[in-house]
Amino acid sequence: MVLDLILIRHGETDWNKDKVFRGQMDMRLNATGIAQADATGEALKGVVFDAIYSSPLKRSLVTARRIAKPHEIEVRVDEGLTDMFFGSWQGLTEAQVGERCGPMLRKWRESPARFKPPGGESVKKAWKRVNSQLREIIFTYGTGTVVVVTHRVPLKMMTAYLLKQKRGYIHEVRHDPCAISEFKIHAKDQFEVVRLNDSSHLKQLGLPRPDDF
Repeated sequence: MVLDLILIRHGETDWNKDKVFRGQMDMRLNATGIAQADATGEALKGVVFDAIYSSPLKRSLVTARRIAKPHEIEVRVDEGLTDMFFGSWQGLTEAQVGERCGPMLRKWRESPARFKPPGGESVKKAWKRVNSQLREIIFTYGTGTVVVVTHRVPLKMMTAYLLKQKRGYIHEVRHDPCAISEFKIHAKDQFEVVRLNDSSHLKQLGLPRPDDF
């Protein structure tokens, strides 16, 4: 009995492109993000989905719905998959945060395990929330194929967990917009990597490689 778990990041938004901290602020995909979502849906149209889950935020939910459309399957919205809450950093560019909170930004980049943004959610709390939900999804199915569409930081946390790493490892993981990571789940603690951050299906769009943001 094997579960095929497919992890996908939402498509591009203007705030991704402009390196603005998004967190739980709700913005739409831009034209590039829509094209990425459609290309991902096309790449996966031959896969039979048992379920597809999404964060409730529009950038994730719209991506998930466009991927799910060829399958005529309803997207399951799950609050536990929401992006990490970045508090007062939300809506600020990385450069602005660097000017106002330079030491804290360095901590986020260099030692995230104990990091908590001003007024926001700690990495410890977000890790527990996200990976508790991931375990629930794995436990619920056990076999078949399940797709999870969510955000950059939750995907870093899920991938680190599935690689049996600790939360301080998250910045060693990269997950670009609409890239696909895939794992075979053989048992509750037996995870096999199939692919990580695969964006080969997006090459037709002729986009430059994005920053890890």
